[in-house]
Amino acid sequence: MIRLPISQIGQSGRTFGVWQAELLAGNLSVTKMQTPSSPASASPFPVLLRDCIEESLRYVLSSFVEDKLGTTELGLSKQYCSQLLRDEGDNHLDSKDAADTSGVAFYPLYKRVASTLSGCIVSGNSLRASHKIESTQETELIEQQENEWNRLISDKGLALALKAVEFELHVQEPFFTQLREGLKTVEGRCAVGNYNRIAQGDLLLLNKCLLLEVQCVGHYSSFSELLKTEGLAKVLPGIETVDEGIQVYRNFYTEEKEKTNGVRGISVSRLADQPYMHVSSILAGLGYSGMASTVGLVQTAGTVLNALPPSRSALLSSFIVPYQQNVKGSTLTNGARALSKHVSRSSNCWWGGFFGNDHDKNQIALKVTSHLITNCCWMNVHITQPHGPVFEVRVGEGYGARWSQDGSKFIGFLEPYTQDGYCKGWKN
Repeated sequence: MIRLPISQIGQSGRTFGVWQAELLAGNLSVTKMQTPSSPASASPFPVLLRDCIEESLRYVLSSFVEDKLGTTELGLSKQYCSQLLRDEGDNHLDSKDAADTSGVAFYPLYKRVASTLSGCIVSGNSLRASHKIESTQETELIEQQENEWNRLISDKGLALALKAVEFELHVQEPFFTQLREGLKTVEGRCAVGNYNRIAQGDLLLLNKCLLLEVQCVGHYSSFSELLKTEGLAKVLPGIETVDEGIQVYRNFYTEEKEKTNGVRGISVSRLADQPYMHVSSILAGLGYSGMASTVGLVQTAGTVLNALPPSRSALLSSFIVPYQQNVKGSTLTNGARALSKHVSRSSNCWWGGFFGNDHDKNQIALKVTSHLITNCCWMNVHITQPHGPVFEVRVGEGYGARWSQDGSKFIGFLEPYTQDGYCKGWKN
């Protein structure tokens, strides 16, 4: 894609709230999507598709939480959706992107969900409810359920393939909502760059989740002429006078740029078939069971279906809590204390050495649990006795660790599962 900024564009990774603040300060961009010169399967569009899914998903979840999604039902609780959106600052723990699909999911979790869905749509990956690891017994979900999930994602994914989209625009609130609801029907832009290429019949993608069709495009000498000709109600709903409307545009364009280039009035209509609607259908079809699979959780007997994994930061914070907080001079952590019980149980020395002073032992233990968090291929929130609901992770060899469901308490490390493991003291 070719990105032409009207004024300085802020750094990537911003939330819509940050977009709004920057747009009010004068930052705005419009992007022309290049026509693929190769077959669709080899075009750059799959990268754009992932972005569309991520932003549409964020929009659907936030709108549902704020009661702005109308009558659409997701089959998920608001608390669940809020947790998917919550940002715990996990990205500072690792250089990997929050959408990385390995190990315990980074927060915000919706990025992991979007990445998983994109992989299913673009690469043909299958969404599964269970992942095999050595020496672990699992209860498999009915294969028909997994097939239904993947068929749903595939069907809705094809509908998300916005190959006809010509331009992508970022629009601030409240104007984005007004465009979505059909209250605002004319977009005013200074006639510069790609704005001059927008024509009748083009499809516009707003904020990566709303599709509009261009009905006609008018050229005006000024924003004042645009507002007087098209009408305030169509261009800037809620603004009462032309003078107030001109001041809105001054947040984006100088008077000199307006006079030099003129103004384009882009009349648009909202399409009935919208990207965020397909994303909503995917969420409703997946339900709690399918959503758990998108963030890497497996399902076994005792699985808490409406649970999500705690953040990496919460897991590590509880791991490094001092073992004897009331003992002066004691610095050994809960995690290091737990590891001391396991180093002698593995005949292949999987846990590694455990030596040195408390500081050394704490560092060794932290390295072990970081490895488990980063490389686990099996994660589950399930009920065990006597702890109740726990969050459990295991790597391919079967070794793992447990925390309380919310990650606030580290429970201990785990040996590979064997039927007679308890009788043998979990030595292997």
